[in-house]
Amino acid sequence: MTAEFGIFFLILALCTATLQSVFLLPVQRIRLLLAPCLAPAAWLQALLVSLALATLVILRLMNDFSVENVVSHSNRSLPLLYKISGAWGNHEGSMLLWVWVIAVFGAILAMGRKAHPLQFIHSGIATQSVICAGALAFIIFTSSPFERVFPPTADGQALNPLLQDMALAIHPPILYLGYVGFSIVFSLAVSGLIHGHTGREWAHLAHPWILVSWSALTVGIGLGSWWAYRVLGWGGFWFWDPVENASLLPWLTGTALLHANIVLKKRGSLSQWVILLSILTFGMSMLGTFLVRSGVLVSVHSFASDPQRGLFILLYLTAILGWALALFATKTHAPEGKQRVLPLSREGMIIINNIFLLTACATVLLGTLYPMLAEWISREKISVGPPYFNATALPLLAIPLIFAGLTPFMPWKKAALADALRQSLPALMAALVAGAIVLAVANRQVIFSALGMALCAWLLVASLSWLIKHRNTRGRFSVFLGHTGAALLVAGITGAGLWKSETERWMSEGDHFEIAGYHITLDALLAQETPNHSTLIAQFSVDGHKEALTPEYRTFAIRKTGTSIASIALTPWGDLYGVIGEPSAKTGKISARFYYNPLTYLIWAGFMLMALGGITATMQRHHHETC
Repeated sequence: MTAEFGIFFLILALCTATLQSVFLLPVQRIRLLLAPCLAPAAWLQALLVSLALATLVILRLMNDFSVENVVSHSNRSLPLLYKISGAWGNHEGSMLLWVWVIAVFGAILAMGRKAHPLQFIHSGIATQSVICAGALAFIIFTSSPFERVFPPTADGQALNPLLQDMALAIHPPILYLGYVGFSIVFSLAVSGLIHGHTGREWAHLAHPWILVSWSALTVGIGLGSWWAYRVLGWGGFWFWDPVENASLLPWLTGTALLHANIVLKKRGSLSQWVILLSILTFGMSMLGTFLVRSGVLVSVHSFASDPQRGLFILLYLTAILGWALALFATKTHAPEGKQRVLPLSREGMIIINNIFLLTACATVLLGTLYPMLAEWISREKISVGPPYFNATALPLLAIPLIFAGLTPFMPWKKAALADALRQSLPALMAALVAGAIVLAVANRQVIFSALGMALCAWLLVASLSWLIKHRNTRGRFSVFLGHTGAALLVAGITGAGLWKSETERWMSEGDHFEIAGYHITLDALLAQETPNHSTLIAQFSVDGHKEALTPEYRTFAIRKTGTSIASIALTPWGDLYGVIGEPSAKTGKISARFYYNPLTYLIWAGFMLMALGGITATMQRHHHETC
């Protein structure tokens, strides 16, 4: 199979998507003519993009070094897993994966069209094709992964060593299921505006898509932070990097959308707010795509630095969102029989949570974009780092978690704060006890540590109390998992951010030191060779246990670069984290950096539990609407 097949499949897919898009023209004859073709065209479009993606993978497996993408991001000695995953480990291939998810989700939407009003579903399929057509045009005209090089080379330049990791092999596809999955919610919102179909039925149709997208985005963010924790040698899981923020933004708006849509399902209110959140959430996903691929922001894991590509994406983003927002402005109207929402009812608390989530999103967005805007205005480079985000975004995100422990106890439609407080009394007591214990034993950052653990105890006990009270009601377990995951995440962040120990030193065999009460000794340094790289392995014993930590330093000859691979030993209260650097040419000693990160494993447990809550809710088709 040759590269020309790949570009041929993409051109056919673009023609198919363009044909589907014509359905949105306000001409009844065209709509009647195209309506029977929309579903088959969506399936064909997904097949064509799948064939294009398969072509790129096959070219990499065949070591076809006449293709620029293969030359720049693969080589003969690259392990099979990374030859496959490397297909999306670069700008061109990742965009192809991006558009593949859009096409496949559009085909899935077309499969369920018979269960809903046809005109509504048809417009949703056509809107999805508009998004797909723009992305396909971007790939074909500016970012083709099938460009040829002449003359062909004997071998490639290999994949970026930082991307040669299991987490990065599966992180992009899962992240894109969330990122791009919100495109279906966006398409349904546009279709709902066109046909005036934005009530409870819309909420029921969109809810599984919201759950799947939010769950996938949660897992994707968790895998990305796990990769940064292990591979970048940062000793931490989150550094407010622009690319990290790009995935956090749609997660925040998506979380607000998920809860607001429950209100629409349950009470039939907030329809305009839900539609606007649907547009904004996909807008944040597209903005993240622009930030990662335009080169306007510097990041350790951004994909591209071509301003022309960035301009194309910016115009694409502006056109899609401008169209949707124009529809929102002209097609929405105040619903008849507007229901009053009391601030201290369950729906009122959800609205308050939404406000804080969106305020946190705006705060993160401002901190991410401000360096670019400041440089553009003043020609001076500035940086906005963790201190800004920790001081602004974290308090804003803590407040919704406080409400999350109280909201499930609130009734719909009426205010009953006293009763809710009475039911959440065990959680309040647990929070006070947890905070008091931390105040008694913590030796630094006492206030923040106490508040973090008190918040964890509050949410954890409140979720458990609520589950026990409603144990015979369907759908409650998924909410318990989601809120418990959030509690564990808070505990992990508190421990990792406030109580960790750190030491760095030059070491040779036999040297030893102590950290957080653990005695660590460098027993041996071993050199290994693989076809892909050479490796220096440091074997550390911990309290006499041999090879408890085995961090590596890998040298990649083709890329002429090295990378550190951390080794992590799980202890009852946290992680022992070790990483080594390149040996000194003069002394032969290695640079060793060690951290003790209390409770860090709870971060990954929290991510997975939150996602599992969304997945279980998706599987319960008729689960009770709740929050």
